[in-house]
Amino acid sequence: MWKEEPEKMHDYVTRVVFRYMLLFVLLYGVYVIMHGHLSPGGGFSGGMIIGLGLLLYILIFGQLWNDSFRQMIIDAAIIFVGIGGILEVSKFLIPHEHGPVGVQGTLFSVGIISVANFGIGVLVASTILGIYYMISEEA
Repeated sequence: MWKEEPEKMHDYVTRVVFRYMLLFVLLYGVYVIMHGHLSPGGGFSGGMIIGLGLLLYILIFGQLWNDSFRQMIIDAAIIFVGIGGILEVSKFLIPHEHGPVGVQGTLFSVGIISVANFGIGVLVASTILGIYYMISEEA
């Protein structure tokens, strides 16, 4: 009798399809973030789309890094959480009368709120990846 090796799951179709779909997933996440004040969505929804798209990439292609790089990713996620928080607070620091306001119905019609939505999106995406890395470090 021969010894059976544990089967590794190498789904070629999933890898090829998602390699090309990742760009569209990330682009859609940025679209949802930037058009959050004109349509349903915003920073949280777009950040979830971006974060889960990157997480799905990690789950499909595997973790191809060592422990020091994993710690660097966690540190970068913490930095991006801080940057997102600063961008979110910035809309409260600029007075409404002096803040930039564009033409109604256009992409930057609400001034600093688009920047705050971008900050929230970065905050949510980096939080998702940071939580995953912390959980995978424990396992």
